[in-house]
Amino acid sequence: MSNKLVGEFNKFRWSLIIVFLMVNLLLIFTYKNSNLLAIDSFLVTALLFILAVFHGTERYGKKNIVIFFLITWAVSFSFENLSIATGFPFGFYHYSPSLGFLTVPLIIIFAYFSIGYLSWMLSHVLTGQYSRKLEGKQIFIVPFIAAFIMVMWDLSVDPISSTLQGLWVWTYPGAYFGVPISNFFGWFLVVYIFFQIFALYLSRYDSVSEEKMSEIYNKPYWSEAAAVYGITGLGTILSIFYQYNNITIDMALITVFTMIFVTILALINIWNNKDLI
Repeated sequence: MSNKLVGEFNKFRWSLIIVFLMVNLLLIFTYKNSNLLAIDSFLVTALLFILAVFHGTERYGKKNIVIFFLITWAVSFSFENLSIATGFPFGFYHYSPSLGFLTVPLIIIFAYFSIGYLSWMLSHVLTGQYSRKLEGKQIFIVPFIAAFIMVMWDLSVDPISSTLQGLWVWTYPGAYFGVPISNFFGWFLVVYIFFQIFALYLSRYDSVSEEKMSEIYNKPYWSEAAAVYGITGLGTILSIFYQYNNITIDMALITVFTMIFVTILALINIWNNKDLI
């Protein structure tokens, strides 16, 4: 791909990121209307998915990003259904019909993939891996860190989505603003499993040509994942416009010191990295 085309594609992805930011800002005007909120929630997830696919294809190619999607789908879908039926590993719950009539709505699977991909890439930044092929202990360290980064997202959104919005309902509400503590340990287990499977796959089949390396080994490319993850956190912070209460205030505070902190840390790592152009 020519440098001109690479530049144009980078501009296109950043344009999508700006659109994603605007949609998250517009969410504050739809919180009071359940129909508009449902539409905007689907739109946010769709944009997240598109951004993840475009960014991931640039790094891993179409085949590997499809494999990552299939791994996240198979693992998350299996454990979601298992938990709904047995309470393991998250706890007993059910989804609202507003998300669709399937036991596990499709939007949930796309969210797993999208946030999972962002967490995966940020873990590469924080461990200094960037575009390097996973080898040795990094095969296990990168998935481990990625799991923490992804659980930060669930830690900030679950009380709002379940307790306040009722997008999913816990049969036995727990100590964390109505969310069972088991949910977060379950999340860590599930996301670590699909991250680890993908890491083991990449340790054998990942490859980056010199031409491709020149296209992605730059600061703006890696900043994209951090920016989208941070904007996702901003969307949670803005939930104080939905309801100004203990839950939204506390979730905003938690988001600042988890997701936003990780975003800032990642951006500092990226722009201080002298190997990136």
